[in-house]
Amino acid sequence: MSKHRGLRCQNAKFGFDYDRTHIADFEFGNFRGTYAFSNPTDFALGQYAFFSQSSGTPYFNFTVPYYGFYGQDKIQVSSKLTLNLGLREDFQVFPQPQENPAFPLTGQFPNQYKRWAPRLGFAYSPKSNTVVRGGFGVFYEILDGINYENSVVSNGLSSQQSSAFTVFNKGLAPNAQAPQVIAPGFGNGPTFPSIITRPAFFAGSSNLSLIDPGFQTPAILESSLEIEQQFSPSTTLTVGTMWTHAYHLIASSAYDLNLIPPTGTTTYVACPPGAVAAPCTGPSTTGPNLDSGLLANREGLISSKFGQINALISPGEDTYNSFYVKLERRMSKGLESLISYTYSKDLCTDGTDFYNQFNLSNLNSPCLLDQRNRLSIAGVYTAHFGGSSAAGQKLLNNWMISTEMAFNSGRPYASLLNTAPSGNMLNDSAFNQTTSNTALGINGSGISPTIGLNSLYGPGIDEIDFSVSRIFHVRENQTITLMAEAFNLFNTSNFYVQNGAGINQVQYNPMGANCGDGATQNQTCYLVPNSGPGGYGTLESIGQLNGPRIFQFSLTYQF
Repeated sequence: MSKHRGLRCQNAKFGFDYDRTHIADFEFGNFRGTYAFSNPTDFALGQYAFFSQSSGTPYFNFTVPYYGFYGQDKIQVSSKLTLNLGLREDFQVFPQPQENPAFPLTGQFPNQYKRWAPRLGFAYSPKSNTVVRGGFGVFYEILDGINYENSVVSNGLSSQQSSAFTVFNKGLAPNAQAPQVIAPGFGNGPTFPSIITRPAFFAGSSNLSLIDPGFQTPAILESSLEIEQQFSPSTTLTVGTMWTHAYHLIASSAYDLNLIPPTGTTTYVACPPGAVAAPCTGPSTTGPNLDSGLLANREGLISSKFGQINALISPGEDTYNSFYVKLERRMSKGLESLISYTYSKDLCTDGTDFYNQFNLSNLNSPCLLDQRNRLSIAGVYTAHFGGSSAAGQKLLNNWMISTEMAFNSGRPYASLLNTAPSGNMLNDSAFNQTTSNTALGINGSGISPTIGLNSLYGPGIDEIDFSVSRIFHVRENQTITLMAEAFNLFNTSNFYVQNGAGINQVQYNPMGANCGDGATQNQTCYLVPNSGPGGYGTLESIGQLNGPRIFQFSLTYQF
């Protein structure tokens, strides 16, 4: 222990972390080719409809070193105040991916080395039975290797990923097929069941995926403050708050750098309840034309040589605020209980998830994990029979009964549009992205223009668990524990509703002469309510219940 200007410095620590991760991914894929036949007769004759085959390399290997440096100290300012100080710097070093000379950005990864993360914590005890705690810190996330791989594996080079698609030449007999290249990646096919061996048949994909040059590693600012008051040796009340702000969050939807912004508009007219056909009258709103049939033909913002240039971006922000109260009570004769209530809000902004890649500024919405109210109750009773009866002690002692109960608000989901009559998706530019790191936008569907993103909530989730256990002492240091547990004891129907799972979230069926036709720049779509049996808002119980009722028994031997 050393002294610094009258302060007592305790437990000063400095350290270094090093980790080296090597990932060897093998994806065999379609390297042996796949034949497709229209019917059994064609199969018997060897007259296939088409043949496809992959080439390149099935391996994707890379090594990621990780370095971390930290220092921390505990400072006793006074008998009532203690400070905890810390500073950390850590970073990963991802390899620069293989570059496609036709698009140099495929060969870069923006490693970040200046990731200073300070932390500060304190504990102040103005009275013997009162403690005030708080802290603030900066924390950087670790980039998952699968995000790196998915974002750099499709670089357009045939040596890394390539494909061939061929058709049957009806002018030749099945055993006399002569493979011929019509265009790179396409041609007349081989004789069934052989595969293609000539490299000229294979072409790299016109779609690219990469890490956006402005990509930033996700980070979190976190702070907390709580007051703990002990009213008696067995009763403690804690009141506190927590705030976190995450930034540079990776978008769960795909962003196409090569997609030309749309020039047309779509006017949505919300039909009144009970309407079953278009046209109709009602409130209207106008937005950009995100008809997937039109957007699919608008590649070329950066280069006409490529199709989609799918970039991994990190524009999102998440702000979480909570207030909580916790009461702990340790009663006599082996009974303990805990009651905790939390009120919180979790809001996402700026493109954590998006449906319109050309405007990320209006995406202020509840995050998918937002649950406003949580009430938790836990209790445990351990039997301690102190009577004079030895038989009573043997029969009643060493029993433990416990329960955990949780009553939670529902999670949010978005209201969506059905596909247009033509089958084209509306109001979702992210739906068009098909490169490897896409998440297909909001469940791969267009969001309803009449209700904000994730503004609807599913039903709450109630869970009650119960357990009974008995300890038997075999010898001095040997015990056998029998336990019976019941989860979801009263078999409450808890519909798991989050991001549309467990509920019909299609609010409208778009209709109209030019709605989603894939050709008209300025469209009008009449939004007919998706009502009736099984319509909008209907809970879907099959496969979407949050846990069945489960009984579980166990035996444990300790020695």
